[in-house]
Amino acid sequence: MEIVLLRLDRIGDFILGIPAYRALRQAYPQDRISVVVPSFVAELAKACPYFDEVYLFDALWLFPGQKPLRRWGSAWKLVHFLRSKEIDLLFDFRYQSRLDPVVAGLSGARQRVGYDLGWVSRLLTFKAPPPAPGTHQVDRNLELLRAFGVTAVERDLEMWTNRHDRKTADSWVPAQELLPNIPRVLVHVGAATPAKRWNPESFASLLYELHAQTQAELYLLGGEQDIPFAHEVLDGLKCPVVNLTGKLSLLETASLTKECDLFIGCDSGLTHVAAASGVKVLCLFSAANEVEVWKPLGKGVKVLTRYPSCSPCHSHHCLRTDGYFCMDEIKVEDVMAEATEILSKLERKK
Repeated sequence: MEIVLLRLDRIGDFILGIPAYRALRQAYPQDRISVVVPSFVAELAKACPYFDEVYLFDALWLFPGQKPLRRWGSAWKLVHFLRSKEIDLLFDFRYQSRLDPVVAGLSGARQRVGYDLGWVSRLLTFKAPPPAPGTHQVDRNLELLRAFGVTAVERDLEMWTNRHDRKTADSWVPAQELLPNIPRVLVHVGAATPAKRWNPESFASLLYELHAQTQAELYLLGGEQDIPFAHEVLDGLKCPVVNLTGKLSLLETASLTKECDLFIGCDSGLTHVAAASGVKVLCLFSAANEVEVWKPLGKGVKVLTRYPSCSPCHSHHCLRTDGYFCMDEIKVEDVMAEATEILSKLERKK
């Protein structure tokens, strides 16, 4: 049987779907399972052991600012691709856009599974009720499978790296025996949207205080698009920081996180990567999305957030005009208090 998953969204969405991919592989161990992901998720999808093949497609209707003609043209392009395959069973995990069930419904798959979003879902052969408010995204993915009859108990995440990833990560860090009892802290300055990002002055103050109070070995992380922001953070900073912004792939970063004591970052794909890698994570979460739905999942995850009256705004940019910004309400001293508590517990264990 040919099974195809539509996973057209961001890095964090892909990671929070890992328990569902594992459950599907356990339910269909002998069948062929493929996934459709955007290009920036390809590295993770190709490393996932639950897929036989990975198809790349950037769904323009999920990109902000796209004109209707380009949105519909992109959707039809994906429909055309899917109809060229002999698909027995298709799952669409998204429930935010009405174009998603249209694409799934027109895919030509014999069985087409997705969420019931009203009349646009009429071409699906199986429709699950929309997820209940407050349900974590991991459970939303699993509930779609349960509604179809695929059960899963495990919610744990995973992250897969190879020898090359580990070797590249190791090349940036000294051996721990050269720095006995010195904590290693990774600070990620990236975020998918401006509404989710802490300001550069706060990041700079945090790095300085981390070094002053813990003598931590500090690494700054981010993608190529974060390089100018990282320069703002580091400009004039008077403490040693290894700047790896734009230098590591997702899986190389995952390998590096496994060698660290603490990862600090905003609501971003890389923060989900760190949580899936099993390290201690301190997440600075904006009011743009529901924290109970989208927070990183893991036993070592701590979330700092605020709950203003405008939460959740679901906006890429803060919409307020009164000078209030939810991320500014997360103070450096709040982050330091949590960080030093986490590091002190690790030190006591050693």
